[in-house]
Amino acid sequence: MERRLELVKKIAPDLTEEMVKRYRILKAVRLLQPCGRRMLVLSLGMTERTVRSEIERLNAQKLIHISKIGMNLTADGMEVLEGLEDIFAELMGLSVLERRLEKLLGVEKVLVAQGNSDENERAKKEMGQLAARVLSERISKEMCIAIAGGTAMAELVEAIPDMSVPMAKMVVPARGSIGRRLELQADTLAARLAEKLQAEYRLLHLPDNLSPYVLEEMKKEPDVAETMAEMNRAQILLLGVGNAAEMAEKRRLDDGIRKQLQKDGAVAEACGYYFDGKGKVIYETRSIGIDWKEMQKMKHIIIVAGGQKKAESLLAVSHSIPKGIFVTDEGAAFKLLRLAGK
Repeated sequence: MERRLELVKKIAPDLTEEMVKRYRILKAVRLLQPCGRRMLVLSLGMTERTVRSEIERLNAQKLIHISKIGMNLTADGMEVLEGLEDIFAELMGLSVLERRLEKLLGVEKVLVAQGNSDENERAKKEMGQLAARVLSERISKEMCIAIAGGTAMAELVEAIPDMSVPMAKMVVPARGSIGRRLELQADTLAARLAEKLQAEYRLLHLPDNLSPYVLEEMKKEPDVAETMAEMNRAQILLLGVGNAAEMAEKRRLDDGIRKQLQKDGAVAEACGYYFDGKGKVIYETRSIGIDWKEMQKMKHIIIVAGGQKKAESLLAVSHSIPKGIFVTDEGAAFKLLRLAGK
């Protein structure tokens, strides 16, 4: 396919550019719907005149629907977008980038969203949709899914459609809830994902950094023990990755631990575990959650993180999750290649 696309570019470069432009607009509408023209202009960086002209064409072709609340993709528009996804990934160079990253990271699969999520929300939403597609392709109605907290996981859950039949057996948080934003906590996301997948769920209302005594006592509580048992049965893990220093601050680790993490070269955090640049776990928070060693036995681990600031963290975590499916964006992808000197 790649060779054929190169030939298409040579014989009709203008046509190829028009195709890519309209595909980008359709994709942006799907990510932002319902949305107005102004939002598309800001998101895509195109002129208002160009966007207006293309919207008129797409509307005439019944690929988008325009109403008082904004634009939405029609069923035909969604079919076109999904049917051409692989072709446009090649045209826009994303497939080549994904293959380079798979080789660099040594992981099962890499999917790359357009843009840099450090700079725009559209890239975050596209990562969520890519991750949701990966999950949908791998779940079965007998599976248990564990999900971590954070913005990347929230976008994934948002992108999952409401199912009319059970698609999974159980959804559990990957660890105790942390932070002040309820909507981003693992508990909340587990409940929302379970509702969409028509699955059962268990919750784990526990803060970080409990004393060793309290931690052991909490593990004896029937509800906690039941949730932990379901965690150990999880076959799919949905995981975000953070910068070690930023996550240490969010988790309110004391100054002594933060200084030690800095001294030990911590660059990444995932599910309460802190990693150095080689992917070695150098610290774990005192909380109840999935054991890192148990994670390696899971059938699928889907890691979602983007933006240039996450590149070093993703590189570190990839050393520990060779079977992982990494969903990221161009911002992190190009930074990863630079870090590796590629």
